[in-house]
Amino acid sequence: MGNDTLRLVLAPRVSTCKQQVRERRRIRMNVDSVKKWGFLRETKAAAEKAGVDSATGLHRTGLDEYLKVIFPRVNDWIHDEMIGRSVGGKKLRCRPDYRSEKLKMIVEFDGVQHYTSPERIRRDASNSEKYKRLGYKVVRIPYFIQLTNAVVKKFFGVDVKEPLFDPEYASLGVGIGSPACLCPAGLERMAKELVAVPQQYRVNIAALKKCNDEFLTGASLLEAAYSRCLAEKKHR
Repeated sequence: MGNDTLRLVLAPRVSTCKQQVRERRRIRMNVDSVKKWGFLRETKAAAEKAGVDSATGLHRTGLDEYLKVIFPRVNDWIHDEMIGRSVGGKKLRCRPDYRSEKLKMIVEFDGVQHYTSPERIRRDASNSEKYKRLGYKVVRIPYFIQLTNAVVKKFFGVDVKEPLFDPEYASLGVGIGSPACLCPAGLERMAKELVAVPQQYRVNIAALKKCNDEFLTGASLLEAAYSRCLAEKKHR
């Protein structure tokens, strides 16, 4: 058998082997992603304390761990400390979750308690405005929006090469944090924030409907609020 004939015979096998290697690599990357990047918590310590999510088998991941891979060259993040500056003649007493002077950025992780109290919602908005007046970019990450690659690009303007949180996992279901448990202002806030990331809205609304318990999920409440916010956005 000549060399040319041998190459023709072996070519399909080599091609198939390469495809199999690529597929195994893709699967391994996805598995590693699931293992490494879990549901968001404010800190690594809080994530470890929360442990594994019983519904999905996913663990939790601290925001500090995500920030390391989003901004690998930034190491000046300050956690939960007052800025110590004044706005409008008044010293700021709020303590942002994470602050980087190098990036001039503040990152807040908003848990469910930020959606159940009108006073808290108003305070969050006020704090964000104060931070902006001091020259910071403010990124607020709700508990129901996970840091997928697309979300990281949207919120931070950074393309992370490695796969982050799997976008097919929903954050909402029955229990604390569902739309049914929020105050009206919190529900409206949730809907507005989901309008910015429609893929996560679709995943979460599908998960809520799958629970088949409107009373405990409030799926229709979120659906109606989302439609209102979407219509308002289109008419601006």
